[in-house]
Amino acid sequence: MLTLRMYASPWRLLTTLLLLFASVPPVWADAPAVQLNQGALTLDKGQLSVLEDPLGTLDWQQALAAQRAGRFKPIPFALGQGYSTSAFWLHVRLERLPGSAEKWAFSSSPAYLDKVEYFLLQDGQLFDRLRAGDLVDDPEHDLHHRIAVVGTRLPEGGMEMLVRLETTSTSVLLIQILPWSRHEALIEGRVLGEGILIGILVVILVINLLNGIWLRRPIFFYFVAYEASMLATVLLSNGFVRDLFPHIDAYQQNLIMQLGVLCSGFLAFVFFWRLLDFPFRGKRWVNGLFIVGIMHSMVGIIFAFYGRYPEAMAFINTYVSVFPILVSVPLLLSWKRMDSEQRFRAGGLFVFGVFVVVNGLYTIGLMPVTVGTVYIAPIMILSFQLSLHFILVFSVRKSESTVRDAQRRAELSSREVALERKQRLSHEMFMAMFSHEVRTPLAVIDNSTQSLDMLEQMPDSSHERVKRYTRIRDSVQRIDQLLQMSLLRGRADLTGADVEVQEYDLGERLQAVIETFDARARQRIRWHEADELRVGLRLPASILEVLMRNLIDNALKYSPDEQPVDVSLGVDPEGWYFTVRDYGAGMNEYVRSRIFERHFRAAERESVPGLGLGLFVVKEVLDKCGGHIDVHSGNEGTRMAIRMPCAPHA
Repeated sequence: MLTLRMYASPWRLLTTLLLLFASVPPVWADAPAVQLNQGALTLDKGQLSVLEDPLGTLDWQQALAAQRAGRFKPIPFALGQGYSTSAFWLHVRLERLPGSAEKWAFSSSPAYLDKVEYFLLQDGQLFDRLRAGDLVDDPEHDLHHRIAVVGTRLPEGGMEMLVRLETTSTSVLLIQILPWSRHEALIEGRVLGEGILIGILVVILVINLLNGIWLRRPIFFYFVAYEASMLATVLLSNGFVRDLFPHIDAYQQNLIMQLGVLCSGFLAFVFFWRLLDFPFRGKRWVNGLFIVGIMHSMVGIIFAFYGRYPEAMAFINTYVSVFPILVSVPLLLSWKRMDSEQRFRAGGLFVFGVFVVVNGLYTIGLMPVTVGTVYIAPIMILSFQLSLHFILVFSVRKSESTVRDAQRRAELSSREVALERKQRLSHEMFMAMFSHEVRTPLAVIDNSTQSLDMLEQMPDSSHERVKRYTRIRDSVQRIDQLLQMSLLRGRADLTGADVEVQEYDLGERLQAVIETFDARARQRIRWHEADELRVGLRLPASILEVLMRNLIDNALKYSPDEQPVDVSLGVDPEGWYFTVRDYGAGMNEYVRSRIFERHFRAAERESVPGLGLGLFVVKEVLDKCGGHIDVHSGNEGTRMAIRMPCAPHA
């Protein structure tokens, strides 16, 4: 009665049934067999079940028993368990259909796997065992000494296959089964793909090495070091190093490959640290992240020497997967403040980060392992190497362009400073010469004034007084001339399109200029007055007279006192012209080349007073108003002619 009452409770009855069901071992159920006909098959669509062997001690009989006991777990794709120290067993049922090929090949991917063992069973009995990978040798079944492709004969009908994976790298395994007739095409395709990858990496390395030497930019050498470590890793993972150095055994190659992976990570951190070596918000935080990454790589190298590479890589790969995100945040916050070169460099990290995150998710087992994703590693290597190469080149080219622009601006600034310095020195020289020139007429005025005071008390001194007055007048005119030259020298707007047109009678203006000279000079000036010459000029009258006076004064000073100076004036369709000709000794080539320089004075007559500004001012005015001056000099004297266009009459 007690028993009946207990089971009468529906909840207790359900609980008892669940306990009884849980205590019964699960019954092994056959999974659908993979049929082998004439085409290739990839075991990435739920055909496999997996068992983890943490100690790596199970043999095939124990693994088969575990499968019969239901301990294998079905997986939807190929094996992807990330970095693990465990061995893994896979199980799949196969069926070779009648009329299909007898010989079949088994391909294991990726290329860097250490040990992959295939156990083929029929009716629970082992009829063949195949081995592939870096750390095993199976001459009987091996179809290529580097690529993990093995082959054997398969009986007709149903069979089972147990696959054991043991590797010190990431536990990823993709199995392809293909007829014997297609294995050569598979091998050739893989060899070609490896060759293309290695060739492109070598080309990128050489180009950046040459760029570093040619441009002398350290960033290229950082990239070359990173590129070289990546290339070495690829060569080691594909077995090329053992072909080049046969004395290296499989275990040494495996260790060197692990060190290569860690060194490439170390150099990648260093390279990107240097690539982002510019000021931005959160730079200290980013620097700290780089230091942590570098330390991770160094610790990983130590772990590899002690045989704990998977443990180190499991942690490093997780850090590397989140690292680009952590660094990108402060870079994005500072994006608007960056110049174009800095944005190129930050963009390089963003591109690299996308590839690293995808590759990290794949290697740690968070991304499905299929026939497409198994090629993520080589594609990622090739893609981000090419991306970094072009981003680095564009960044440096932009930097070079910026530097060239800065150099041009610096050169312009330097020229402006030099010009300003030259003008300051010229001004100082002018002031010194001006002071010296003015001192002489002032001294004459002072002496003449004192003499006049004394002559006032002397009888019959009228002649001497006239002499003194004449000297005073000449000195005042000299001072006035010097002041006009100095004021005209400092004017920046001698003429221009906005100057009002003024009409002049050129003959009247010239006559006024001649009247400013003393009697002796006027006697030397020969000018035949012509009819009225009225023209319109965008030139103040004072400046026009300065031009005329400077040329006449220069001819009077630099020709013998007994020789005349011829002056001519006229108008033609090209404008008005003014010519002055002396009959002196002429000028040598050196003087002719420098007569229009500021403060230059001809060496032939160093005793002649003056500032060396007369012809300089004439040339400057003519340049600004569209005129020009011609000089012809020889043994019979010098002829200077100025020509200037006339402006329309107002």
